[in-house]
Amino acid sequence: MATHDRHDPLAIPTQRPTHPAQRGPRDDGLPMRRYEVHGLCPDGYPQHFIRALPAEPHVDEAFAAFAHGTLIATPGGPVAVEDLAPGMTLATADAGARRLMWAGSTVLMPMPGAMRGDLPVLTRVTADSLGLGRPAPDLILGPRARMLFRHPGCHEILGTGQAFGPAAAFVDGVSLIGLRITHPIRVFHLALEAQHILIANGIEVESYHPGDNAAALMDPAARQRFLALFPHLCGFEGFGPMTLPRLTAFEMERMRTA
Repeated sequence: MATHDRHDPLAIPTQRPTHPAQRGPRDDGLPMRRYEVHGLCPDGYPQHFIRALPAEPHVDEAFAAFAHGTLIATPGGPVAVEDLAPGMTLATADAGARRLMWAGSTVLMPMPGAMRGDLPVLTRVTADSLGLGRPAPDLILGPRARMLFRHPGCHEILGTGQAFGPAAAFVDGVSLIGLRITHPIRVFHLALEAQHILIANGIEVESYHPGDNAAALMDPAARQRFLALFPHLCGFEGFGPMTLPRLTAFEMERMRTA
């Protein structure tokens, strides 16, 4: 059931008919977005709320990994990402069944200046392009998604054979295609009790984790706003450990061309 905290100036009742397109950019150039949260409270009680916040990168990253309709693996079979609810069990590629603690979503809108290179880009992974059933069907990932990257060069840099890399860095223009946002699209992200490997349409994708140094990159006010989006947490340590490192798009490109 939707809830609304009367004392929280950032909370928006779900019945309020405010459309993201009606909110203009702030003075700092960041657009305002409505972020929808389904999470578990520390006592296990579900909570649902919507907040309007500036689209700061650390906030956007928590909501923009999977397009509507993405099939997420569970022990009972694939479930569309929009049908998942905290408390359900997901299948991970690295740790078996794990409980879903948090699900967030937002709507990405086409913006003026559609030819600008800094606009969010979706990544379409075409069916069977990475192997039989990988993915099945086509997988569309949001601008903040990270896919599992296996390469011998990972050992040299990270000491492990695999890492997560930005989905957009996998784009080759043939099997993996970058898509501009031309119409409103809802995107989602999912957080477990730690960083794990989710299976989306048969492809290994990172569950949400802000990163080990996220708190240090935010000022106190930003940290408070950010943590308020995760009702199951009291602090950044609640996101749990990172089991795999991350690569930048530049590092991935260097490995491929070495």
